[in-house]
Parts: sequence; structure tokens; C-alpha cells
Amino acid sequence: MTPLSIELEMLIWSALLYIAQILIPAAAADLRNGVRWGLSNRDEISPSSGWEARAERAYRNMAENLLPFACVVFAVQVSGLNGEMSALGASLFFFSRFAYAVLYISGVTVLRSIAYFGGIIGIGMVVYQILV
Repeated sequence: MTPLSIELEMLIWSALLYIAQILIPAAAADLRNGVRWGLSNRDEISPSSGWEARAERAYRNMAENLLPFACVVFAVQVSGLNGEMSALGASLFFFSRFAYAVLYISGVTVLRSIAYFGGIIGIGMVVYQILV
């Protein structure tokens, strides 16, 4: 069996992080509203607040960033242009996004924004590997 590239490994870990980010606010809403609500059609949804609302925003932000990351990872993989820069960029994306989720849910502001831009830079590094 051929081992996965670092870029594909980071894409898989990023997908798993995204799934975890979906489950966290969903579980919090179920706890807040009760099991009966969680098993219902959820026609009436009470608004979330605090860390639960931040968790929802963090997972939506991850969705917005995961697609471009996946596209550039697939492009570098299919083209065979993988290299140190794309591997480092993919790793930077994953670890930045992990930090972003933790910091955002925790309510930390400035470091959260730095982590966000770390993910964007990671995507840029993968693109750079393709273009250069």
C-alpha cells in the first residue's frame, strides 16, 4: 500500500476536525433543549449564546475554509507537484484551524485571528508549491 502524502493526511485530519466542530454545538444544543427536542424535527430552535454560539460560528468558518484547502490539496496531489512547501502549508492549515477552533470557542480574540490567517497562509503555501 502506498502511504498518503502529508497533504492528504492533513486533509483527512481537517475533515475529522470539521466533523468534531459540527458535533460540539449540536451536542450543546441537545443538552440545552433536552433529548426530546434533539430527537424532534427542531421546528422551534432557541437561539444559542456564549461558547455554543461561538462553536457554531467556528464550524461554519471551517466549512468556508475547508473547500478551498481541499481543492488545492487535490491539485497538488494530482499534478504530482508535492514538495516541502506544500507539506508544510497543509500542516500549517490543519494546526492553525485546530488552534482557531479552540481559541474561538474559548472566546480568545486576537490569537484566534492570527490562527485564522495561519490557515490562509497554509493554503497559499500549497498554491505556491504548484505555481513555482
